Amino acid sequence: MRRTSAVIALLTALAGASANAETPGRSAGCGRPPPDAPPQSIDVGGVSRVLIAFVPDGYDPERAYRLVLAFHGRTNPATRARRYYGLEAVDEDGTIFVYPQALRQEDGTFVWRLPEDLALFDRVVDRFAGRYCIAMDEIFAVGHSLGASFVNSLACARGNLLRGIATVAGGISEVNCSGQTAALLLHNPEDRLVPISEGRAALEALLVQNDLSGEPIERYAAPFACERFGTRENRNPVIWCLYGQDDTQASRDYPHGWPEGAERAAMTFFAELE
Repeated sequence: MRRTSAVIALLTALAGASANAETPGRSAGCGRPPPDAPPQSIDVGGVSRVLIAFVPDGYDPERAYRLVLAFHGRTNPATRARRYYGLEAVDEDGTIFVYPQALRQEDGTFVWRLPEDLALFDRVVDRFAGRYCIAMDEIFAVGHSLGASFVNSLACARGNLLRGIATVAGGISEVNCSGQTAALLLHNPEDRLVPISEGRAALEALLVQNDLSGEPIERYAAPFACERFGTRENRNPVIWCLYGQDDTQASRDYPHGWPEGAERAAMTFFAELE
């Protein structure tokens, strides 16, 4: 997972060489003038859903871009999750990021609902694929906490569309699976909000979905203690990583947090899958 620079350089060169080619998997938005500004909401079943979108400066409608959807947790809105995920800061390829927001519950917290919010995912992908040039084989999802549980479930339900996911501190819900999806799963063994047992349940479900054995192929520890299931030739590996960062920046004991380095691990993993 430390091959980021070489992988990104290769991908950039390939993208430049084929930007104007008729490449399979390019979305309907390729070649079309983009909207004046990215959408800030989207209608799903008659309900307006808030989202934040980031489109790289110098967007080129002839180049197919990676699309990453990032889902927040139960207590943090999309604006706050965008800040602490830090994905845009480590992106070197030029990626379109979308941060949808869940609906609030009566107690003020957020909730991702299955199967209802599968329609939100579908609408976001359709909207951006229609208005921007998206590489349809480079659609990814990221999540933390409740957002991670939703993304893990999304990997199953939308495995025919998602190329890969990266999640922190998530479980999984039982949904009907379609296709296979590569996955990077991070979990703190000391997590008290989403116990490690829930993370392992997500791991087992994704191993079954991707037809992978329960024995890791290799282990490595930079920057997390990780196990890889699936060989380097396997299109849809599953990476299981443990981390021990228990304190927040304010020195509060919180082993459920987003660990330093998760954003780079996620974007490196996505680059290596392309």
